Amino acid sequence: MPTNKHASFRYRVLNGCFRRNRSWSLDELVAEVGDQLYEAFGMRGGVSKRTIQGDLNIMKSELPRGFNAPIVVHAGRYTYEDRSFSIENKPLTQSDLNAIREALTVLRQFRGLPQFKALADTLSRLEGQWRFPNPALIQFETNPLATGTEWIETLYKSALDGVALDITYHPFTAEASYHLTFHPYHLREYRNRWFAFGLNGEEGRIHNLALDRIKAVEKTLRLFVPNGMFDPETYFQDLVGVTRLDGVAVEDITLQTSLIVSRYLETKPIHPSQRLLQRSDRDATFALRVMPNYELYAELARFGKDLSVLAPEGVRVGWRAFILGAPGDS
Repeated sequence: MPTNKHASFRYRVLNGCFRRNRSWSLDELVAEVGDQLYEAFGMRGGVSKRTIQGDLNIMKSELPRGFNAPIVVHAGRYTYEDRSFSIENKPLTQSDLNAIREALTVLRQFRGLPQFKALADTLSRLEGQWRFPNPALIQFETNPLATGTEWIETLYKSALDGVALDITYHPFTAEASYHLTFHPYHLREYRNRWFAFGLNGEEGRIHNLALDRIKAVEKTLRLFVPNGMFDPETYFQDLVGVTRLDGVAVEDITLQTSLIVSRYLETKPIHPSQRLLQRSDRDATFALRVMPNYELYAELARFGKDLSVLAPEGVRVGWRAFILGAPGDS
């Protein structure tokens, strides 16, 4: 179907003309379309009879070229034979339905996110109207048992509206909960867990909170501190995961892997900085530049004896310690 901006506009104007309870001469249609183009786009000079005749032919054409519009001519005057017809109510093709079904399948995966609530009613109506099946042809990685997602909407809206929060938080590594004033700036998912990044009002630094460790959230009347120190583009640039540790420097890390693991890492790198140093008929060596943290060690440990850390020694020691008895994350 034609996509030219002005052509589409002309079709809608002609459709509006024919929806009125009257018939139109070709000159009247030319004048009406010209007036509407001038009002909408400031186009002077109007349109030619030839252009309008071409538009009418396209509107009468069958789908997908046109709209299959029931335009008839009596005594040189044009009208819709069926006055209830409108190009705005044109039936969906099978291709349209397939595209909508695929989009709905994808959108279903985002239930629980703040933006989804605004779409929920619309999706329900669409699913009901066309009776789409729910085939599991595509599915994102989700964990229906994961906790903490109930805080996403509150944190999202607070970051959007600039509202400071009083949060009760209980880390895995602590025996009791504590309170902090939190100015939320960013939400991020990693491995089916959600994390909030923002200013810790008590400590004056960026804090990372795991949503599944939040026990309570309340809005406060404290003045919200706008984000002037957190940039997601740079904050996560040298990280695997979400944890940035105080006093820990970025390291140039060398890894040795089996050939099988090397093929896996080439298709799914641990980090964008990863590069292949060498490959033999028995193993391969990779380098990456990241900050050592819990998520890095967990990622390296996934490969078991098929991966080892060669350097630096501090990361090698940390990796071994993780394998023997990993410290918990927060």
